[in-house]
Amino acid sequence: MDKSLYDNIYQVESTHWWYKARRDIIFDWVWRTLKRYDHPRILDIGCGTGFNISYLKQAGYEQADGLDVSKDALAYCQSRNLEDIILSSAETLPIQDSTYDVVLALDIIEHLPNDRQALSDIHRILKTNGTLGIFVPAYQFLWSFQDEISHHQRRYVAGELREKLTKTGFHIRKLTYVNTFLFPIIFLGRLVLRLFPGFFKIESESQLNPTWTNEILYHIFRSEIGFIRLVNFAFGVSILCICEKQGTTEK
Repeated sequence: MDKSLYDNIYQVESTHWWYKARRDIIFDWVWRTLKRYDHPRILDIGCGTGFNISYLKQAGYEQADGLDVSKDALAYCQSRNLEDIILSSAETLPIQDSTYDVVLALDIIEHLPNDRQALSDIHRILKTNGTLGIFVPAYQFLWSFQDEISHHQRRYVAGELREKLTKTGFHIRKLTYVNTFLFPIIFLGRLVLRLFPGFFKIESESQLNPTWTNEILYHIFRSEIGFIRLVNFAFGVSILCICEKQGTTEK
C-alpha cells in the first residue's frame, strides 16, 4: 500500500466505524481461540501500523509478533514501541516450521500475487492444532477505488477461499460472510463511486461517511457478532474464516 494510506489508517483505525466493528467481530473469535493455548505465540501477518499487536499485548498476550513487507508500516509499529516485527513478504516467511500457535492474516492475502503460496507457508509455520484467522474482501463486483489504492489482486467468494484453505491442509472451523446488514448501502455507494469517479475528492473510502453517522454504522456492523456465533451469513462485504492446522491434508 502507499504511505498515504498507512497514514490514513493510523489516524482513523481506533475510531472509524469499519475498523472498530471489524476488530470487535474478529476478536470475538480470537479471544475465545487464544484460551485453547497455554502462553500462545501469535503472529499478525500484514500487521500494518501495529494496532492489533498493541491490542493483544494490552490484553496480556506478550508473545505477539508482527510481519509486514512495508518499511512505512514498520515505522508506525516502532512508534508504538513494538520490537518483535519482521520485515518480509507473506509469500516467503523467514520463520521456522511449527513456530506459532495462532496466525492472523487480516485483509492481507488479497494483496498477494500468489495467495496459495502464502497459505502454504502459513500452514508450515503453524504448530499442529494451531489456528489461522483470515479476513478478506468479498465479491469481485464490489471492486472499487479502495481496492485500487490498497493494491488488491482480487476479492473472494466463500467457496474459493474454502477450496484454497482445505487444499493447503486446513480444517475449517468457521467460514462466514460479514458486513451483511450494511451490504446494500455499501454496494450502492461503490456503484456511485464507479459511475462518478471524479466527483468525490477523497484519499480513502474511510472519508466518505459524515462524522455523525460513525456510531450508527459501527453499531449496525457490530450487531452481527451474536448472529455470526450461531450461523454463517450467505453474503456480505467481507469474509471471516477461522481454520486449524491438522496432521493430514483434507481433500
